[in-house]
Amino acid sequence: MRRFLHFSHYSLISAFLVAAPFAASISHVVAEERHELAPGVSVGGSLRTRFEYKYDFKFDDQAPGNTDNFFLSQIRLNVLWKMSDQFSAFIEGQDAGIQGDDAVDEDATPNIYNDRFDLHQAYLDYAPGAQDTALGLRVGRQKLKYGEERLVGPLEWVNTARVFDAMKATIGRPSERSADVFASRVVAVDPDDWNDWADTPSRYANSQFYGTYYTDKQLLDGSTLEGYYLLRYEDDAEDEVHTVGGRFLTAISRFSIDGDGSYQFGRFGGLDHSAFATHLGTAYTFDPQTKTKLGVAYNYASGDDDQNDSDHETFDNLFPTNHAFYGYMDFFSLQNMHNLELAFSSAPLEDLELRIAWQNFWLAEEDSDSWYNAGLGTVRTPNGTDNDSYVGSELDITATYPLWEKKLGLLVGYSHFFADNYVEDTGPSKDADYVYFQAKLTL
Repeated sequence: MRRFLHFSHYSLISAFLVAAPFAASISHVVAEERHELAPGVSVGGSLRTRFEYKYDFKFDDQAPGNTDNFFLSQIRLNVLWKMSDQFSAFIEGQDAGIQGDDAVDEDATPNIYNDRFDLHQAYLDYAPGAQDTALGLRVGRQKLKYGEERLVGPLEWVNTARVFDAMKATIGRPSERSADVFASRVVAVDPDDWNDWADTPSRYANSQFYGTYYTDKQLLDGSTLEGYYLLRYEDDAEDEVHTVGGRFLTAISRFSIDGDGSYQFGRFGGLDHSAFATHLGTAYTFDPQTKTKLGVAYNYASGDDDQNDSDHETFDNLFPTNHAFYGYMDFFSLQNMHNLELAFSSAPLEDLELRIAWQNFWLAEEDSDSWYNAGLGTVRTPNGTDNDSYVGSELDITATYPLWEKKLGLLVGYSHFFADNYVEDTGPSKDADYVYFQAKLTL
């Protein structure tokens, strides 16, 4: 039955692609729509499809998977039952699939491309909004999202996305001042069976994850302050990574300013772990009506200065949504990196949004640590001890547009990576290109 559900929807996907040939998913454009079935019971869902073309992503014509093109599909159906003013239940199923990429192992666990119809979310909510001091509870399979998602996010760009089996308590009011406390286990996607806590080859998919996240929107007028403590624990891998940090966001006239800093300690692979990362960004809005904005940001994450000693100093990026921050080609994560970004965005026509970003990348420890991609995997390792730290630059161009009363969100994107000295020093070197078209329809 699950195999039938996985393959039978491709005729629908094909028809949808014909109707929207220049599309790509942009979740912030399309709002969730609900349809009432009975008093307190409503249903919703979405259909998303994306074509991706990746050229020279291994920087080497001879490497397997150097150039790929494929279609991704994602179908979600959900039911929300509001039992009372305080209690509700939510359940969502998801089917995700890929066609056309021979380099992808469709049976691997965890899997970011393929998952035959499965339970994506299922949780109970208790939210007494009428109390002066609210205490909300959410128990079950759910998404965790904090700050800008640089450390914790649902990774919606990935076809299967990310969910946790978790217990989460919210104390206070999120619109004013609140704290989340949670205990969770990330759910590994198994395309051939129901998703559960089975052991996988990934230390992250096997991890328990705990945290406290505090948000204050009242202490400083017009500003948001956040503080957090996070713990990722995986006994078999000998990981016990503690993360403490804070974030601020403020606006001064037409300037917006945000920053984030994190320090880590504990164990990683049995080694003493000590690492840190920081982000600082600002943007100026020239025209609020057309949303014309120019922004600049700097990101840094520590690397390991000696992989033969008893210390581990590479920042642990935890469970982020990296796609949004360090280049849309996903060549980088918040690990062993310096990154400088310049981004321009505008909506010159009603609903049409354009964005152009220029990214530059250096490695913090080019001779002793690796280059890590958005999935926290290794892209290249040092070649001796005389590598140039400058990896290269990336140009990202995107256009988004909603149609049909904003039920259909369209996006088209093009990116080019200019390989530079570090790529040449460590192996074959070629520039890379990325083209994608995606559409998301709310049902």
